[in-house]
Amino acid sequence: MTVLSARPKRAHVIVLGNEKGGSGKTTTGMHLVVALLRLGFRVGSIDVDSRQRSLSRYMENRAATSKREGVELPQTQHMVIPRSPYPIVTEAQRDEFDRYTMALAQLMAANDFVVIDSPGSDTYLARIAHAYADTVITPINDSFVDLDVLANVDGQTGKIIRPSIYSEMVWEQKLNRAKRDGGSVDWIVMRNRLSNIDAKNKRLMTTALEELSKRIGCRVAPGFSERVIFREMFLHGLTVQDVPYIKSGVNLSMSHIAARQEVRDLLRMLRIPQVDERMNENEKHEVAKMDEQPVAEASPVAARGPELPAQTPASFTLRAPRMESLPEEQSELSA
Repeated sequence: MTVLSARPKRAHVIVLGNEKGGSGKTTTGMHLVVALLRLGFRVGSIDVDSRQRSLSRYMENRAATSKREGVELPQTQHMVIPRSPYPIVTEAQRDEFDRYTMALAQLMAANDFVVIDSPGSDTYLARIAHAYADTVITPINDSFVDLDVLANVDGQTGKIIRPSIYSEMVWEQKLNRAKRDGGSVDWIVMRNRLSNIDAKNKRLMTTALEELSKRIGCRVAPGFSERVIFREMFLHGLTVQDVPYIKSGVNLSMSHIAARQEVRDLLRMLRIPQVDERMNENEKHEVAKMDEQPVAEASPVAARGPELPAQTPASFTLRAPRMESLPEEQSELSA
């Protein structure tokens, strides 16, 4: 088996994980990728969900938009790790382990960050990814249905009975990481699609997650509000971080600004000094840039959700960002 060797410079590995589908892993991962790229970091990415390939499709759409519009959008060095074709479990696991660690070593040597999207199910590749992570981000929709994958909750008292299947898996991989190289895994549970209404369910979720964080050793992030703009630009491979570079006759709204701030808040939750330093520098430039952009008048509707209308690919005119050239080729490991 291939084993990652020690090196003076080690890329920070971020894994988006949750064994429940539809939690927002890919959307969160793509926004992290683009935010880090726009801060000037070199970013690699791996998709270990080779069946659905949502992150890969996002990357492909982004490259297509860049080519079609004739502008440079910051790109990630991307790889897909297919599941092994071998029928024997031990052979399949050895094959997947070797291909994953080889891909990870290659991306770690060439980038500052590696962002990994995992499937909404328990697979061997997903477990390997968690075991080699520095940070695991678990988005969960703000409901007890989604919390169930992390913990069993008493329906009468709202108290945590015990950690659930995914929590146990993450804990196991944290132990594997510690045994392998003495490293640690910082686990962040991110509340996704938060409502702006102070509902009883929201307060109960807050209490349950606070208790759970003490039980399973995770940190809780406020995450993203329920905004369609986080998902509506998928077909173009764009994120809310790209909105200032779009010239489409649509004013930059308060909702766009709020969404971009939520991405920044998630970046700060990583607690990585280099990221914080670049964000502080970048925000000084952002303030000056925002002064030049017309901002739509705030309204209750704008505060709750997006105003960006549906657009066809041809309606986007992008302005090339000011940043260093980054690797653009995308590669895929074959089985």
